[in-house]
Amino acid sequence: MAWVAALTLFGIASDARSLTEIPPREFLIVYSGNTLGELKPCGCAKEEDQGGFERRVTYFKQVAMKSKNTLFVDTGDSFKEPSRQGKIKARYLMQAMSLLKYDAVIPGDKDLVYGEAFLNEGASIPWLLSNARLSKINPPETRIKKLENGLTIAMLAVVDPDLYYAAEHSGGRITDPKESAKKSIDKLNASEHPDVIVLLTHMKRDKALSLLALDGVDVVINGHIEADTDVIDMTPVKQDGKIFIQPGPRGQKMGELTVRIDKAGNKSFDQRMVRLDSNIKFDPKMIKWYEDYNREVEDLFFASLDARKDQHGKEKVYASEQMCLTCHLGKHDVWSKSRHGHAYETINRVNKAFDPECLKCHVTGFDRAGGFISEVDTPDLKNVQCEACHGPGLEHAEDPQPGFGSNAQQACKLCHVKNHSPNFNFSKYWPKIKH
Repeated sequence: MAWVAALTLFGIASDARSLTEIPPREFLIVYSGNTLGELKPCGCAKEEDQGGFERRVTYFKQVAMKSKNTLFVDTGDSFKEPSRQGKIKARYLMQAMSLLKYDAVIPGDKDLVYGEAFLNEGASIPWLLSNARLSKINPPETRIKKLENGLTIAMLAVVDPDLYYAAEHSGGRITDPKESAKKSIDKLNASEHPDVIVLLTHMKRDKALSLLALDGVDVVINGHIEADTDVIDMTPVKQDGKIFIQPGPRGQKMGELTVRIDKAGNKSFDQRMVRLDSNIKFDPKMIKWYEDYNREVEDLFFASLDARKDQHGKEKVYASEQMCLTCHLGKHDVWSKSRHGHAYETINRVNKAFDPECLKCHVTGFDRAGGFISEVDTPDLKNVQCEACHGPGLEHAEDPQPGFGSNAQQACKLCHVKNHSPNFNFSKYWPKIKH
């Protein structure tokens, strides 16, 4: 029996020695999502000058140079609401996403606004869906990445059927996210034996957080946003040796999660958000990429000029600041010295005087009956004039009556939104233009 005891002790010693020989290892997860069509921050406010793909590409290159043990993932909702300009943005955004070489990307519910087939056009993006079969695209259920330090990382992705009802009506099939995740995890553990399982989710926060309890899941990264002004809770949630995280809005910050695995196989996590601000230089190739986008938007602006003249140019309802000047000389003088009085020049200076997304807040009545059409057609409606806040005033100018423009304060909220004017406060801003 002595030899049995000796072998047993040898086995224990051997296990202990092999355990000490296993070095602690770590890898980095870079995560993004909720871009909502923001190719580049508009530049209206210094506080919001974060993000954009010219910086994101530089950041990705910097990260890749520091470590080969990195996972790049995105939780979807790259697009926004459907429009002609939005579709151009979506195409350029897919080009950029393809260039960045993500390891896995969930097609968010907003990413289907141009149809599923659009996601296959001219870009190579590693879509991932574990609980959905769409009619036009067929992403894999799982993705595996083997890192240079020997770790095997498994990725799977589940979405909330309630957000993808349009996909189901068009012939797709979406199964229960929790049950689908369990099946995928069982298959992964039987075949790949991954060291870490990363679950990407696209659903409301509480639903996604509940999936952290699934056996085998180590990291849950969730994305979903209704509007680009929504506040996202980016605080990590740690429980039972696992972690739940969410990306911020509009690609302004990149999430970084460092995962460490010690000799005994225990996992620990360090998370931080990295601002893509002016400290990160523009990638030269992406500067050219954005210039190409600008040219397409400019072409669209002039191609639609005749249609806008027919639709909005026949009815004259705006008096213009020159007619307001006749009776309101003092108020006009205050306006002409304000930033409102020079709003058109600020976008003209950065070659954005043809961009509808900029024009609507830098001229008077853009895309409205009788409003601004172009600098050539309606030069008298450049800038944020009196009628941008008080409403069309031709009738008032021809027959002045008291009470006109009494709800002007409400007009501020149309342009002074969080994305463009994060510090807006009427009581503080009003003295600057008080008249």
